[in-house]
Amino acid sequence: SKDLIKEAILDNDFMKNLELSQIQEIVDCMYPVEYGKDSCIIKEGDVGSLVYVMEDGKVEVTKEGVKLCTMGPGKVFGELAILYNCTRTATVK
Repeated sequence: SKDLIKEAILDNDFMKNLELSQIQEIVDCMYPVEYGKDSCIIKEGDVGSLVYVMEDGKVEVTKEGVKLCTMGPGKVFGELAILYNCTRTATVK
């Protein structure tokens, strides 16, 4: 839902300082996508142009094959490539 997306962005250290109008633009541009279990959503080193907000399920974040964390609903990921125009810094499955 749009409320979940807005709350997730406001809870994200990298995105919470955006202007409310910018946050609203991001919320309005987002659309639902479903991934199957163990799907690779983001691959470390790839060029990325999408940011994701988890609605349900869990993902595992790894860097150079080392597990960094597991994330669940209400979390944003993929934002670094968007905010800093860099390649993906981790893999998310």
